[in-house]
Amino acid sequence: MSFLWYWPAGRDSGWDFDAWKKKHDWSPITSEQSGSKEPLPLVRDPHTALADWQKEAAKWRKVSDQVLGSLSDAPPIHFKFDALGSVYRSDKFSMQRYRYSLTDEEWGYAWLLLPNKRVIDDAAVIALHQTACSGKNEVVGIDFTPDERAGVYYAAELAERGFVTLAPDAIAFGERQSGHRNTKYHSADEFFGAQPHGSVMGKMGFDAARAVDLLQQHPEVKAKRIGCIGHSHGGYGTLFAMLADGRIACGVMSCGVSLLRDDPHPERWWRRTALIPRLGLYEGDIARTPIDFHHWMALLAPRPIMISAGTQDAIFPNCAALPQRLELVRDVYKLHGKSDALIANVFDGPHSFNDDARTKAYAMLERELRG
Repeated sequence: MSFLWYWPAGRDSGWDFDAWKKKHDWSPITSEQSGSKEPLPLVRDPHTALADWQKEAAKWRKVSDQVLGSLSDAPPIHFKFDALGSVYRSDKFSMQRYRYSLTDEEWGYAWLLLPNKRVIDDAAVIALHQTACSGKNEVVGIDFTPDERAGVYYAAELAERGFVTLAPDAIAFGERQSGHRNTKYHSADEFFGAQPHGSVMGKMGFDAARAVDLLQQHPEVKAKRIGCIGHSHGGYGTLFAMLADGRIACGVMSCGVSLLRDDPHPERWWRRTALIPRLGLYEGDIARTPIDFHHWMALLAPRPIMISAGTQDAIFPNCAALPQRLELVRDVYKLHGKSDALIANVFDGPHSFNDDARTKAYAMLERELRG
């Protein structure tokens, strides 16, 4: 079995979309976006009132909730957290491993990085990792790859710059992967047996909200403003974390965010992974999907976001189309009077969180988290 159980991993193990589809009873829904190969404008009249968009946003939120599905999980009645193991210290920050309540029956695991000198006293950042077996260990620099150029050690870099940073394991990674003693779900069958109407992406958003709980309740943090940042898996993880929890004030998404209608392999969301399996019920004609990523990004307005992507990204191709798509999202930010709160950083390069992008991202987080 793959360490990442929501990938296909051969017969009788891992994720099997066709088997899931046979058991699922959800009927595909439609919206005005359904049937259009092009993403439709979110604001069709420049004189649209903000109140009118807010009514539209409620509609798109309902569509989003239906596509992501509903979880059986509920927040813990009594939120708990424990420090685990030793404190690791560097010249600029200390780091300790924590477990914290996701539900009353499940723990999450994360590294908490506390800088020796904080750049903002009452703020913190959640750093979500990319697709890496080691999960949280990569973004803090424990799982270090020589000559790595993807810029994936941003949790450690943020702590070095004075940010309180929390680096959690996403479901199926690190201490939550299939073979680890601390995981709750060892297979796709276990997960969907417990969450028959849910999705892995929905679970990721739910879990991110519990990370916010930890940052607000930890006596050495007590964060009043929280940002989120991530590359690739962590990029779309940031998007859906912000959708799940309005307490996340701003976010940075490096790669991993492109429209379904621009993606030559949209099946990554339902057949190659179990992230959003209900999208697979539109398989064969992606234009029938009732929602796309520009809707999801627009639902974050007016919270500041930065979208970074390379036009030569081989994992998420066709990012050259992203600037045009982001202008559709910016129209919604304009209604809020926050056009500049959407930062588009599309560069000529590969799937990476390069030095320039990270410099812009850290500056954006510092500016927005100061309040």
